[in-house]
Amino acid sequence: MPCTAKKFEAERDEFKMDGMPNVDAVITTQELIRMIKESGVIFDELAPEAVDMPFGTISGAGVIFGVTGGVTEAVLRRVSSNKSRSGLLQLANIGARGGEGIKEFNVPYGDKKLHIAVVSGLRNAENIIGPIKAGEHFDLVEVMACPGGCVCGAGQPFTAAEGKHDRAEGIYTADSTSSIRRSEENPLMTALYDGILKGHIHELLHVHYGTHSAGEREHGND
Repeated sequence: MPCTAKKFEAERDEFKMDGMPNVDAVITTQELIRMIKESGVIFDELAPEAVDMPFGTISGAGVIFGVTGGVTEAVLRRVSSNKSRSGLLQLANIGARGGEGIKEFNVPYGDKKLHIAVVSGLRNAENIIGPIKAGEHFDLVEVMACPGGCVCGAGQPFTAAEGKHDRAEGIYTADSTSSIRRSEENPLMTALYDGILKGHIHELLHVHYGTHSAGEREHGND
C-alpha cells in the first residue's frame, strides 16, 4: 500500500472476524521496493508477461482512485447518464482534478445539481467541516489525507511538488489508455457482485468506525 496508516487500520477490531484479522500483513510500496532490491530482481532484465487473473481486469475509474479527486470522478462516471467518450472528457474538466487544497463545484444531475467538495490534505478537512456544521449542504465530500492523494502517501518514495504532479499525470495517462473506463463496465466486478459478494455486500464492503464489537458489526450495525 502507499499508505502507512493501513498498517494500523488492519489491526483495528472493525477488520476482524471472530478475533481473526481480515488482513495478514500490510506492506508499503517503499518496503516492497527494498524487498525487490534485496532479492536481486532487476526489472529491466525481466521478460514482460500478462498480469495474473483476475487482477488483469481493471477499469480506469479504479486507477484514478489513487489521486486526489479521483474517487469523485469515478463516482460521477458511474452516475452520469452520458456514457460517451465526450461525456468522459466533460467530467475530466468538471473541477475534481488538480492539487488545490479544497475544490468546490456543482455538477448537473437530472433536474438538480450535485454540490461537491474535494479535499486534498487532512489539514484542509477542517476548513470544510466548519461550513458543513454551519448547515452548508454537500452531496459528496471526498477527503484525501495526503496532499495529492494516495500516490503521494507516506508509504511511497519521497518526492517534491513536481514529482507529485508527475505521479498524478501518470495516473490519468494510465486511465486514458484503459479499455474499461467505468467501474460498472468491468466484467470481473459484475461477476463478483453476482457471485461471491451477492447477499453480503454491506457486511463485507462497508465498515462503521466505532467502539462496538466485531460481533455487533457482523449483525448489521454498520
